[in-house]
This record gives sequence, structure tokens and C-alpha cells, in this order.
Amino acid sequence: MLKKIDLPKINLPYKFYICYWLDTESDPSWREMSEILKSKPATCVSTGWLVRKDKEVHTFMSDFNFKKGGELSDGGSTTVIPSANILKLIQVKI
Repeated sequence: MLKKIDLPKINLPYKFYICYWLDTESDPSWREMSEILKSKPATCVSTGWLVRKDKEVHTFMSDFNFKKGGELSDGGSTTVIPSANILKLIQVKI
């Protein structure tokens, strides 16, 4: 049986979001021109804490860990999306 661990309180200065955004779509295969002309960017969904937002980028962090005293230490699983590619942001209350 696992030893009981006191979990640190999640007290981040960031808000959590669901982010819809456009990404490049590519295909290395040979295709008919009519199919190529129908191609569109991929609509993607990412989730995480929004740690940076400016006119150039939106940076999300999905994972983080704590130092021994419960203080925020490292962030992981980051996604940097060009701000121009953001379609919609939905804040999720945590």
C-alpha cells in the first residue's frame, strides 16, 4: 500500500484554458490537383495553463511539479502557438 502523501495546493498565478487553434496541414503523397486545392489547415485543440500571452504567441503549460515546500518548480508539456492562429479560448475554472 502506498504511503499517504500530503498534496500541495494548486495555487498558480495562471488560468487554465481550452484553446482552439489552426495548424499547418501537410501531405507528402502524390495527390490530384483538385484534392490539393481543397486542402485546409487543421483545427487543433490544446489545454493547459496560459503562462504567456502577447501579440506574437500564446504559451500553454500542461504539467508542473513542486519543490519540497510546495512551491511551484518546473513546468512541462508546453505548447507555443502563434497568436494569429488562435481561434477561440475558453477559460476552465479550477
